[in-house]
Amino acid sequence: MENKNVYQMVTDRIIEMMSQGIIPWHKPWHYGAKNEGMDEAISYTTRRAYSVLNQWLLGEPGEYLTFHQIQECRGRIKKGEKSRMVVFFKSAQYTDKDPDTGEEKLHSYPLLRYYNVWHINQTEGIASKCTGEEVDIPLGPSPVEEAESIIHGYLTRETELKFQNDKPTGKAYYSHSQDMVVVPMLGQYDIADEYYSTAFHELTHSTLKESRCNRVADNAHAFFGNADYSREELVAEMGAAMLCSHSGLDNQKAFRNSVAYLQNWMQALRNDPKMIVWAANRAEKAARYILGED
Repeated sequence: MENKNVYQMVTDRIIEMMSQGIIPWHKPWHYGAKNEGMDEAISYTTRRAYSVLNQWLLGEPGEYLTFHQIQECRGRIKKGEKSRMVVFFKSAQYTDKDPDTGEEKLHSYPLLRYYNVWHINQTEGIASKCTGEEVDIPLGPSPVEEAESIIHGYLTRETELKFQNDKPTGKAYYSHSQDMVVVPMLGQYDIADEYYSTAFHELTHSTLKESRCNRVADNAHAFFGNADYSREELVAEMGAAMLCSHSGLDNQKAFRNSVAYLQNWMQALRNDPKMIVWAANRAEKAARYILGED
């Protein structure tokens, strides 16, 4: 399968979901869940959670197996069940010769590949490794407290980053030249979740700096409305959604989903089949950086 076709397959799947009114990165889901297999999609064999992009592609939490793993477990796929796609990057290499010295040089580049998996509920004869037992989880901080903790932790580590949220304003933005995030005051929002999604959006933008996640070169030619601008905006949208989910905030309240919003992103994805993969990978890296996990 050619690399570009896998990008198109991923994009087609995401657009299909959006055409049904579903924005994958705004769906209620658990980013960094600790209840394995119950709150997120995981590999049946390794027990590891799939990447954020693959969580969206798979569509539901639970244990997933490849055809080979199903056979190894002496199970079988239920009649009529269809596989789901999991994508990954594989390093490819090629050599060329220096025109001046004739010396051969080895180059590497990433290729997007995929394989098929089935949810354990699509199989027969395979026992789940999830106990399904109810576990008493100690009462933790509220979603708002958790969101505040994430913001405070990030700003404490990034001492050069300035954060202004104590003055009335009608704008929310990140200034790269000033290394400053500006958002309206909490009291200007009808719903607190919207304040935190806005703050997380702009804080995700702040990770583009060279000393953080370094997306500066990717945005060198960005201006309002062009492809580079759209890609960075999608990174910020996804990063905010991941951080809201991690906090336990209600993504349905945090983001205002409109028909115009859906159509805008669907058209952007059609114009750039690599956008969704590019943005999801960088958004996950940004979210982990803000959480102090990177």
